[in-house]
Amino acid sequence: MSSRLRELLKTEEILYGVICRDTTMTDLELMAQLGYSVVFLDLEHGPQSTAEVLRLGRTIAHLGMVPMARIPEMTRTHVQRLLDGGMEILTLPDVRSAAQAARLVQLGKFPPLGERGVSSSSAGTGFTLGSDPRRALGEADLRTSLMVMIESDEGYQALDDILEVEGIDMLTVGEMDWSVSLGLFGPEAKRSLAPKIERVLEAGRRSGKILSMGGGHPQQALQYRALGVRLFFVGVDVNLKRKMLSESLSAFRGVLG
Repeated sequence: MSSRLRELLKTEEILYGVICRDTTMTDLELMAQLGYSVVFLDLEHGPQSTAEVLRLGRTIAHLGMVPMARIPEMTRTHVQRLLDGGMEILTLPDVRSAAQAARLVQLGKFPPLGERGVSSSSAGTGFTLGSDPRRALGEADLRTSLMVMIESDEGYQALDDILEVEGIDMLTVGEMDWSVSLGLFGPEAKRSLAPKIERVLEAGRRSGKILSMGGGHPQQALQYRALGVRLFFVGVDVNLKRKMLSESLSAFRGVLG
């Protein structure tokens, strides 16, 4: 069992995904058919349970995509169950210190790097440790990517220390939460945060992290690509469905009244 994410990055310059807060099996099949690579299951903002997210994650993996989850808070229970259930990418929101990043590694990696609990019958280890448990656990660690989200000025100030934490593989920015925390909205928020986001991404690229961002719009995604981002999320499933439903209704009303 190898890292599907890294396999895809060897052959594809850019990967695309969708942030999912209320997704269905049919949605996942359509994403796979259309060429999406990563499905971001959002336990922080979505209503779906951990058990349902794990069932969806297995489907995502069997469809050839990469299952990813954002944990609502950093606890052993959340991290352990999601990784045991086969999540390949685990995302911690609003990281503000190196200590938080180190705690994620402690919970998310096996010894000696971390303290993740060992199960011999979980999807995260292929349901077996085989004849060489040391090797099996090492391979499981290689398949697991841990991503931190910078969403505040506090996290921004601690960025260099956060990036030095061994075991953190990926980096992204939560632009909306960051701007709202500063009381900024719309164009003012974008103007204020643009140089900070650029610095975060440049620092992440220099440290060898896999960079991910919400695309916003194609021109913005082009700017992020120049900064080294290789994984783009084109939107949130609920918003995308709403947009499609609105446009379809408007088209018919435009003709029929």
